[in-house]
Amino acid sequence: MGTSVGPATNLSPQYQRLIQRTLQIERQPKLELQNERQQQKNTKSLVSDLDGKLSSLQSQLSTLTDTTSSPFDGRNASAAEGTEGFSVSADKTASAGSYSLAVNRLASADGRVSQTYDADGTGLSDAFNSDQSFDVEVATPSDSGTDRTSVQVNVSAADLSGTNKEVLNNIQSAVDSAFQSAVDDGTLSADERPSASVINPTSGTARLSLRSQQTGYQGRLSFSDSSNNVLSELQVNADQIASDTQGGEITEVGTGEASSKLTSEFELNGLTFTRNSNEVTDAVDGVTINLEEANGTESSFEVTADEEGAQSVVENFVDRVSEVITFLNEKTNPNPESGERGELADDSTFRRLSRQLRTDATRPVDGQPEGLSTLADIGVEANRDGTLKLTDEDALRTAVRENQGALKDLFAGPDGVATRMEKRVDQYVDAGGLLDDRQDSIDSSIDRIDDRIDGLDERLQRREQQLRNQYAQVQSTIRSLASQQRIIG
Repeated sequence: MGTSVGPATNLSPQYQRLIQRTLQIERQPKLELQNERQQQKNTKSLVSDLDGKLSSLQSQLSTLTDTTSSPFDGRNASAAEGTEGFSVSADKTASAGSYSLAVNRLASADGRVSQTYDADGTGLSDAFNSDQSFDVEVATPSDSGTDRTSVQVNVSAADLSGTNKEVLNNIQSAVDSAFQSAVDDGTLSADERPSASVINPTSGTARLSLRSQQTGYQGRLSFSDSSNNVLSELQVNADQIASDTQGGEITEVGTGEASSKLTSEFELNGLTFTRNSNEVTDAVDGVTINLEEANGTESSFEVTADEEGAQSVVENFVDRVSEVITFLNEKTNPNPESGERGELADDSTFRRLSRQLRTDATRPVDGQPEGLSTLADIGVEANRDGTLKLTDEDALRTAVRENQGALKDLFAGPDGVATRMEKRVDQYVDAGGLLDDRQDSIDSSIDRIDDRIDGLDERLQRREQQLRNQYAQVQSTIRSLASQQRIIG
């Protein structure tokens, strides 16, 4: 380039403008690449959006094709209007039918009280002069529901002295301490331990009260007395109904579930049932009955197909399919108002997907009975643009109520609508599927464009420096000539 002419940054504004104009022209390929990169990123964003919509559809399709838990197997249980004594619910194993029910008795927890003592008297202290140990047995239900555990309660001789109120308080503390230790060491759970308290019917009397936390005959309390029969003295273990003065049972315990007044009792379809709980899960298969009020009034409940739940699933399916097809229509077809081509108009893969989904949704299903071979037969119609709409709820509900097997096969059979759609969608959204391949292809394209942009940036930097050096040389030559002319003149 000749001899040095000084920093190229000292160029006059005129030369600066010439350089910028030249670079602006030569920068055009870079701008085109940047536009191309942005288009690729926009396409990637659209593919990502489609991936999300297809994944949502895939999730809904998997619900419809689930052979172990079909959404059309749902059951609904409802009590007659005005029923107050009970409530009901049902799962898919319940059989449709009508039932009558009357609640005669609710299950209750076993409660025991001692006889009534003069709070300030010393009769209890006089009766015992040594340490006492007795056992209280409670239910610890396992899968069999019959396990029971005894907990030993130890009361020292010192705690059995004093006023009757003091002795009762000490026995109550000993019971609490023994059962808390059983909970702490894992022998019992917290909801299996009974409660103990001292109550005062009047300001001058006291009684020891024990109460199970579990209902029914199964949850009853039972006892093994101490050597000096402290429980018998208290009458806590007496086989009698307690009164204002004598101790014993608050509710008749009986000798078994059938005879115990601790159990619930209800009449179902004219037969008498007893249970240890107010939540009954084994009287009618698949039906849970919650007993709430013992009014003895006969009412009814009905188990039916869950038409509302099935409709909700079909509506979600319709929405998910329509969402995907609407998106594909917008992105692959010309805008009807502006005439502009959709961003994915040149992509045959996505145009083909839209057509395939429409065909999968509307083509008759092989092996179906007449009247249940297409979505239209259950009230789901295809619009002109390929989207779906539930137009006849009654047709769908009739199929749920009267022909669940055929309805399930319409969606989940070997050629079912959901089955073939799921296979189609899986090809796109599963790992390594068509959308992953398209995303990878776009990323590779963006990487190549970035490499080309980087190369152009380097070339433009060299070109700018070259221009600056050239114009600096020109500027220096002109200044030198001007200086010589002034000298000659």
